[in-house]
Amino acid sequence: MWIASRVFVVLCALGSLACTLYAGHHNRSILLVGMFAVWVVAPFLGLLGVLRGVERGSGPAAKVLHLIAPILGFAALGLYAAFALRPPARNAAAPFLILPICSWAVVACMFLFARSKRTKNSR
Repeated sequence: MWIASRVFVVLCALGSLACTLYAGHHNRSILLVGMFAVWVVAPFLGLLGVLRGVERGSGPAAKVLHLIAPILGFAALGLYAAFALRPPARNAAAPFLILPICSWAVVACMFLFARSKRTKNSR
């Protein structure tokens, strides 16, 4: 199960990266588009880090995290696709700035949840 969730998260990260590059293809600054790409992909890397930390565990906490990770990845990909495929607007960059912050908040909660379950199990 943990391999499937990690592969799905990687595929969602690649899809989100494609949406970001598509949304920024009219921008003249390659550096700015590159920075957006790194900003969008970073929470997926954090999510993979959390999954790697719980891959050894087979308890209910690991199962919950492996279930939440693909849901978060798919939700982020869906939102990025929705914003990338709509007609360009004045504030087209806002979703690509705000969504990673929200994703990092969820990843931080997942990390704290995994850490609390690990410390309770080690006692």
